[in-house]
Amino acid sequence: MNSRPNILFILSDQHNPHFLGFEGNETVHTPNLDRLAAEGAAFTSAYCQNPLCAPSRSSLITGKYCRHTGIYDNKHILEANSATFPRVLTAAGYRSCLIGKAHFNGEQFHGYQMRPYGDLYGQAHQPDPARDESKGESGLGDVLGNSGPSGIPLPLTQTEICVAEAAKWLQGHAAMFGEKPFLLSVHFDKPHFPINPPAVYYEKYAGKVSLPEPPPDVLDNAVPFVRKAFTGNGVGHHYGKRDEEQLRALAAYYGCVEWIDDAVGRLLQTLQYLGFADNTMVVYASDHGEMAGEKGAWQKSVFFDASARIPLIVRWPRQIAPGTRIAEPVGLIDLFPTFSEAAASPVPDECDGLSLLPLLTGVSESLERDGIFCESTILGEPEAAGCMIRERSWKYCCYLDGSEELYHVADDPGEWNNVVRNSEYAEIAAALRAKVLEFWKPDDQMKRFSTTPRMAREKHFYPYSNQFVLGDGTVIDARP
Repeated sequence: MNSRPNILFILSDQHNPHFLGFEGNETVHTPNLDRLAAEGAAFTSAYCQNPLCAPSRSSLITGKYCRHTGIYDNKHILEANSATFPRVLTAAGYRSCLIGKAHFNGEQFHGYQMRPYGDLYGQAHQPDPARDESKGESGLGDVLGNSGPSGIPLPLTQTEICVAEAAKWLQGHAAMFGEKPFLLSVHFDKPHFPINPPAVYYEKYAGKVSLPEPPPDVLDNAVPFVRKAFTGNGVGHHYGKRDEEQLRALAAYYGCVEWIDDAVGRLLQTLQYLGFADNTMVVYASDHGEMAGEKGAWQKSVFFDASARIPLIVRWPRQIAPGTRIAEPVGLIDLFPTFSEAAASPVPDECDGLSLLPLLTGVSESLERDGIFCESTILGEPEAAGCMIRERSWKYCCYLDGSEELYHVADDPGEWNNVVRNSEYAEIAAALRAKVLEFWKPDDQMKRFSTTPRMAREKHFYPYSNQFVLGDGTVIDARP
C-alpha cells in the first residue's frame, strides 16, 4: 500500500449546503454524502472565497484569495504558470487527472497530467434543450422557467459521463500504476443550472416541495449590493414569486442534488471494489452555493450562507475519526495545503490557505487566524463589489459603496437582522471592519479587476459544453 494517500476530490457546482440530509434537511435524499460524513468529517462553517464559478475555482486550485489571483469575473484568465495543487502533487510523484468541469480560461490543465473529458472549449453546463442564440448569450434562456426533467438520454449527460470516465481511469490505474498514488478530481456540473435532472429524480420531488415565504420588506432593508444581486443575475424577474415555475425549479434542484449524491455513491463503490478505499482521502465540496428560493432569491454572488457557504466533507480511514464535526470557519483555499501535507509535498509560500489536517485529526480545535474571507463582484457590474469575514460567531460584510452588514450568526443563522448600526455592537463592527479593510484594500479593487487579462467572450458561445481528449491528443465534441 502507498505510504501517501490517494486523493479523490469530488467537486459539485452550486450546491447549497442546506440541501443535505446530515445538515438537517428532511426532504432531500442524500444517503451517500450522509454516509461519507458519518465515516469522516464534515465542516459546518466552510466557505468559498468568491460565490462565482471561475473566481472560486481559481482560488481553490491556487490556495489564494481573489485579491492575489486577480480573478473576479467568469472571463478572467488565471496565469498559466500559477502554482496549483495538481502541479505540486504531480511534481511530487502523484498521477493526476481531472474529469469534468474546470472553468479554466486559457490554460486548460494547470498541472493535471490528463483531462480525458470536460469543458476544454465549452463551459460544462449542458444545454437542456440545445443552445439557441435567441435565448441570450448563454443560449440557455430562462434557467428557472426552463427547469424540469431532462430531455438528454442518461448516458449522454455530463454527470453520467463523469462517473463512467472516472471508473475507467481508476480501472486503468489499478491495472498499470497500482503502487503509485493518484490525484483524481471529478467535477460535476450539477446542481448548477440548467436545473434539469433525469425524470426519475425530478418526479420524486415534484409537488412535494415548498418555497419559504420571505418578509415583504427584504429588498427594502437590503444593502444595494444585495438588491442588485437579487434582482439581476438573469433571474431577477422571478424575485419574490412563489409560483409554479419556481416550485418546478426547486423540485428540479432537489432532484439534481440527489442525482449528484447517487453519482458520488457509485464513485465510492468503484473505489471500494478496486481496493483503493482504505488508502484514499475522499473530499467532497462545491465551488459555491445557490440561494434556491431562500429570501425569495435564486443564484449566488451574495455573502448569505446559502450562496457563500459550501458543503465540505473529508473521509480518510484511520486518520479521521468517524462522525467528526468541525465548526471552525475554513475555506476552499485550505484544500491546497491540506492535500500537500497529506502527500508530504511542500506548500508554496504564496498560498493563503492553511492545512486542515490538525482539525481533521484532532490535533487542534482551531487554526491560527482570525477568520475566513470571501470576496464578490456582481457579474457584469465590477463596481458592485464587496468583502466578507466570517468568524465563529459573526459575519461582517462591507462594500465599495460604503454599505455594511453585520450578522450574529450564532443567534441569527437565517441572517435576517443586520445589526451593524446597533450601538450595542459598535465595537465588534469596528474591529471586523478594520480587519476587512486591511485585508481587502477596497481602494485597489477596481485596479485589481481591470488589470487581470480577460477572455473576449464567455465560453457559452461554443455549441457543445464538453469535449473528449483522445489518446493522440485530438479533441472532439461530446454532444450535447
